[in-house]
Amino acid sequence: MEWLMITADATTEAVEPISNLMLEAGAEGIQVADTDTDQTLAVGQAKITGYFPPDVALAERLAEIQQRVSGLTQFGINIGQGKVSSDTVADASWAHTWEQYYHANRVTRYLTVVPRWEKYVPEQEGEIPLILDPGQAFGTGTHPTTRLTLGLLETVLRGGEDVIDVGTGSGVLAIAAMQLGARHVLATDIDDVAVASAQKNIALNPVSNIDVIASDLLNGVEAQADLVLANMLPVVLVPLMDQIPSVLRPGGHLLLSGIITEQEQNILRALAKNGLQVVERRQEGDWLGLDVMYRSED
Repeated sequence: MEWLMITADATTEAVEPISNLMLEAGAEGIQVADTDTDQTLAVGQAKITGYFPPDVALAERLAEIQQRVSGLTQFGINIGQGKVSSDTVADASWAHTWEQYYHANRVTRYLTVVPRWEKYVPEQEGEIPLILDPGQAFGTGTHPTTRLTLGLLETVLRGGEDVIDVGTGSGVLAIAAMQLGARHVLATDIDDVAVASAQKNIALNPVSNIDVIASDLLNGVEAQADLVLANMLPVVLVPLMDQIPSVLRPGGHLLLSGIITEQEQNILRALAKNGLQVVERRQEGDWLGLDVMYRSED
């Protein structure tokens, strides 16, 4: 059986949002190539390939993905060429092709993202492997937004906190929070594919007390948290800010990423409106990570 490959020629900045929209369009796996894995690509360029079952309507699917990739520019994302194309691959090849692109990746002082098929021995005392299957959802530690959030999480989490991970994706942040000592994590995602993927990844790790639910941001969530994690695009983060005071305990922290520098002021205005104050700002390339504290007026 042959599988359909749909590839977007874009930028490294656009890797996560394009990976996400391909999964939402029905991709059963994602492969990302950049200058580390493909020497024909220039710095800053990337190829994002989604693997789809052969029974999809090719013309309609290509048009849908091309439209959504092009639409990312309205959110301030540089997509580069942004051209979408298709090809086919044999079933046996697809099963292993993308595995060559993922290896253990040290993302913070203590946290290392490890693909499920790789045998990895920690290199130092206290190092924590986060085991993931990177074929099913984005947020695997290879993108600056994930690294920024994990770095802030490692700094802020003290142990014993109740955590909410909004837009959990692969579940990597939820897993890391539990590995670093959280008491309980509630992970949410609007995408059923991401919910299922996060649950599978959680099962690969020696963690418990993580609940994953389908939810549009924090709609219907009544849990209270000491720490909220949100690694998403600004178009989603801005409305999320209005929901934070209802779930975050006073003095609690909100860790944000997915923010392009050009959108920073929009985020800051939404934070100030809801009594949220930035206490640390980190930057990697054009991406920002923010540690925000909730100071209730009550």
